[in-house]
Amino acid sequence: MKKQGISALLVLLLLLLIPATASADVIYPAPGELVVGVEVDHLLATLDPEGSFWTDPSLLPEGLYVDTVESEDGIQVYLRGVPTKPGSYDLVFNYSGTDSICTINVIEQNVPEPTLQSVSVETLPEKTEYEAGDVLDPTGLGIRVELSNGESYVVTEGFALYPTRLEDAGTRSIEVNYEGLLCYFQVEVAEPPEVIEGIGVLSLPVKVVYDVGDVLDASGLGIRVYTNKGTRDAYTDLLCLPTVLDTPGQQVITVYYGEKTCTFTVQVLEEEAPAGIAVYRLPDKLDYHLGEQLDTSGLVLVETSSQDNPRYLDQGYLCAPSQLEELGQQEITVTVGELQCSYYVTVRPDAPAAPAQQPEKNEPASVPVVPSAPTVLPEPELIPDRTGGEAAQSGRLLAVVIVGAALLALLVLAGYLLFINREERRYFTDSVKDLFRRR
Repeated sequence: MKKQGISALLVLLLLLLIPATASADVIYPAPGELVVGVEVDHLLATLDPEGSFWTDPSLLPEGLYVDTVESEDGIQVYLRGVPTKPGSYDLVFNYSGTDSICTINVIEQNVPEPTLQSVSVETLPEKTEYEAGDVLDPTGLGIRVELSNGESYVVTEGFALYPTRLEDAGTRSIEVNYEGLLCYFQVEVAEPPEVIEGIGVLSLPVKVVYDVGDVLDASGLGIRVYTNKGTRDAYTDLLCLPTVLDTPGQQVITVYYGEKTCTFTVQVLEEEAPAGIAVYRLPDKLDYHLGEQLDTSGLVLVETSSQDNPRYLDQGYLCAPSQLEELGQQEITVTVGELQCSYYVTVRPDAPAAPAQQPEKNEPASVPVVPSAPTVLPEPELIPDRTGGEAAQSGRLLAVVIVGAALLALLVLAGYLLFINREERRYFTDSVKDLFRRR
């Protein structure tokens, strides 16, 4: 019984001694997951001043080391450094003769991607001056891009510009859009120079009809000028060719204004020349005796030109034959220059009665007279038909007058009887019937 009590007392004393010894060493939790690039300063254990620590350095992750620091509390063991390589490591730490296994995981740093913060114009384009209507040239434009992590870089492409066509003059602001972020720069736009795109005739000259050889008169000519800025009218600085009109008919005139041309036409009349002659009025004398000299007094010709303009001639012509030696109807040829016409006279066989003494004529009828200027007669009558002689014509005219008067008298009498005096009409009818009964 006494031996059992002693044994129990020894066991109790041993139990009291063991915790006292163990409390001298404090082991801290393992650092857990470490991040590449993040500094580590982790307390592994605090040992009794009489304690010891040991580990295999080759098993430590790259960039980490074990550091011991002595203090009043004992020996402090630290895991320090910056891990550089991810991986899983099983470390063995020996604290005062006791091994402890510590697993350490080194992972990659989970750094979010940087985002765009702002953009700005780094360098302006090479061309910043334009004319209205030009297209924007971005050559040389550089844009600085700022990131959320503080970094920045310059881009020269990948952005959108607005506007790209510069329509209005003045200072224009150009918008630069890079992935939704905006910045701006300015260019100067000048008014464009006038460019003539075409011309057309607006008003014709006052004079558009000419004779061959005339010089063109462009007074009154106007053109409409079509430009890149609209239209305007011009009446000066117009060059027209040709200036001398020597081609009969419709002649095309070309108008030059700057480097543009348009055309219009004028009428160039042919040079007027005699085209034909005809007898307009017969001579006063158309009946002759054999051997008489021709008398052209009263003869009037009508001359037509190449432009159908008539003129009347009472002189300046030549008639042949001048002496009438053929019986019956004899043709008289009238010549003016290279033109001819004719008419007829009647030649009788009986000799003419002795004519009264008349003063001699200075010139025979056959001798042509050179006119100083043609005589234009005011609206002469049409050519009378005198081929049968004046006596025959007078007789026919008298017979026509008599017959016409008789017919007119009968018509008046018939109208009087039918519409005016019914009693006399009845009496006249009865008389006619009685006359037929008697027969």
